[in-house]
Amino acid sequence: MNIETKNVDSITIMKLCETNRLYALNAGIAKDKMNEVLTQPQSRLVVDFEDISFIDSSGFGALLSALKTSKEHQSKIKLCNINKDVMELIELMQLDSIFEILQDPTACVNSFSAE
Repeated sequence: MNIETKNVDSITIMKLCETNRLYALNAGIAKDKMNEVLTQPQSRLVVDFEDISFIDSSGFGALLSALKTSKEHQSKIKLCNINKDVMELIELMQLDSIFEILQDPTACVNSFSAE
C-alpha cells in the first residue's frame, strides 16, 4: 500500500493508494501514518477513501486509534469518498456518529474553514 499525502491550507489530505482494501495486512501502516499527523497539536487530517472498497476489523481499529489520538492531541480527523459498501459497514457499526464523513476532500477542507 502506498499513502499519498498533500497539504491544502495547513490541512493534511491522506489518500490510501495501490490497494482497494484497508485490512490486517496494511492497517498498521495506515494507523502509523494517521497517528504521525494527528500527534501534532491542532493538526487537521482528511482521510480519502476513494480507492477503498473493503475494510475489516483491523482497518476499523486503525481508524479508531487515529480518532483517539486526535482527541488526545486536540487534532481533528475527517473521512471522505467512502463507497456504498464500506459506508454500510460504518453505519452498521454506528461509526458514522463519531466520525465526520463528507463527500470529498474539498468538502472536508471547506468544513474546517467553517469551524
